[in-house]
Parts: sequence; structure tokens; C-alpha cells
Amino acid sequence: MESHLSTETELDLRSRAMSFIAIVHNDFDGTASAAVYSRAVGSLPKSVLFTEPTKLHLLLNSLKMEGVDRVMIADLGINSSTFEKTLEGLRYLMGKGIRIEWFDHHVWREEWKDKLREMGIKVYHDTSTCGAGVIFKNLNPADEISAKLASADCSVDLWLHDNVMGEKLRRIIEYKRDFSWKIDLIQQFYRGELWSPAFDQILEDSLDRELKGFSRLNKHYRVVEVDGLKIAVAVRWKGLPDISYAAQYIMSRTGADVFASANGFSISFRSNLYDVRIYANELGGGGHPLAAGAGLRIPFWIRLLRRMGIKGPMLNYVVKVVLNTVKTAGVKKYNLK
Repeated sequence: MESHLSTETELDLRSRAMSFIAIVHNDFDGTASAAVYSRAVGSLPKSVLFTEPTKLHLLLNSLKMEGVDRVMIADLGINSSTFEKTLEGLRYLMGKGIRIEWFDHHVWREEWKDKLREMGIKVYHDTSTCGAGVIFKNLNPADEISAKLASADCSVDLWLHDNVMGEKLRRIIEYKRDFSWKIDLIQQFYRGELWSPAFDQILEDSLDRELKGFSRLNKHYRVVEVDGLKIAVAVRWKGLPDISYAAQYIMSRTGADVFASANGFSISFRSNLYDVRIYANELGGGGHPLAAGAGLRIPFWIRLLRRMGIKGPMLNYVVKVVLNTVKTAGVKKYNLK
């Protein structure tokens, strides 16, 4: 397969062994990142491992590296609470002679990048694009398939919603929750196939389920106001719609400036106008200015009540956390330019 690399990049890639493990975020951007990287190096990964930033350090310490001498990490930011443990896992791999490349677009501290580079890890960091975009720009900028996939991915991941293909592919990728589905799609994208006839029916089914799901959202959120900011706070529901599409729907319906949603173990923030990353950072997480998240472990008895169908205590708890977080972090408008 021709990968359309510049001479300098091609020579660099040829020097690498082609057996690698891909560790990526378990979403559209992570899936696209694995595919774009595979096209750049001209080889599919030996295995693809999907994870969350808060669990990366656990995964690194459990890797089996037989027959593999390279690890690529993509679309996984660093949380200050787990950074030292992540370093331990990386040192473990480096001690086995493993080459590590890390591609990310979340906000990092300069000291984090310095420490990783001092260890010999190749860090590609660019907050102006998505994870797949970082790989595309640095490794394979002339590849048309990667350009289209990265553009579609960035549209959704950065909450820009300026590429229709992104809205379609996100629904395809999230159609099944099992990771084998995402791995099949990585292989398809690697071959240069961004769409197939079977996707038409999948898209139709997804949209139909979304429409039914929207009608049930009213029971799951409450609108509050703090410091002039109108916030729709929700507890997670089962099934569709996806959190991002639900956020757009609820904010449009209620006139809310910010959307926050918790599932018992984490919280997500969305907005079209305000920097919500500051709220995620306040809670020990991170993300993008318009879409961010953090860990939020809600007490067991509250989660138990929710499982029994009693949502009030959990909603009250999340509302209190959100109000306190906004009061502490303040309100900051986001300049898209």
C-alpha cells in the first residue's frame, strides 16, 4: 500500500520495526488515531487497546510485549493525579527496550512533555487539532484518506460540527459498544474505505433510536443558574442519544450555556460558548475548551438508589458538585479563533 510520505518521514518510518501496540482512547478520535497511524507506518497494530486517561497507568503495567518493540499512545491526555504512576509504567516499558510515541491534543503542562522526552519518548503535542489530526500532520500529511478521516474526526471531537461525514462516522463507530467492532473499523479505514453500503442501514437505525431516546431525556436533567451561567445538569441515561448530541439538544431546548452529565464515576461538560475545561481541571480531569471531563465517584448508596430508579439524590449530588465547581473556577468565554 502506498502511504504517500515525504522523503524525510519515510526514511524515519522505515527505520522502525512494524510490530506495534496501539493504546488509544475508546472513542471516535482514538479509533481514527489508530487507523491514521497504521496508514502512516504501512502496518496494522498487533493489538489495539482502548482505555481512559485515568486508567492508562494501570494498562501500561500490565502489557505483554512478546514480539512487539513499539507502542503508540494517542488521544490520551495526562491527569496530574496519575502522572507519576504513568511515568512508572512508561519506565517499565522503556526498560524492556520498547520505543514509545505519544500523540495528543489535550492541554499538557510543559514539565510533563519535558519529563517524557528526557526518558526518550517521542512526544507529538498539538492543541489545535484532534488526536488523529496530530498524527496526520506529523507523519502522513499527503495522504488523502487520512486527511478526510482526521477532518471528520476533528469536527466531532473538538465540538466544531463542521463536517457532515464526522456526524455520520461517529454514529457508525459508536453503533456497537464492543471493541472488536472498532478494531474492524480500524482495519477498514486502514484499507482506505471510509464508508461502506452496510453503513447506510446502521446510520438509519442509529438515528431512529436517537429520536426515541430524545423523548425520554426530560426525566434526567435539571437547569440551574450560578454567576450568570445557565447550566443543564443531568444524570446519565441508558442507550442513545450520545452524550454530545443530547447536550446540544438539551442546551437548545432550555437555553442553557453549559451542559454537565454524570454517570456515577465520571462527569462530562459541554458548551458552545464557554470554556468548560476549567471545570474539568478543577475536578482533576481535562479535555478541550468546549468538551471536557473528569472522574467523579458518587457515593455507593446514591448510585444504588439510581439503579433502583430513584434519580433525585444523584441529581442533587451532581448539581451541588457543579455549582461549587463553577463558583470556584469562575466563568470564562471561549474564543473559537
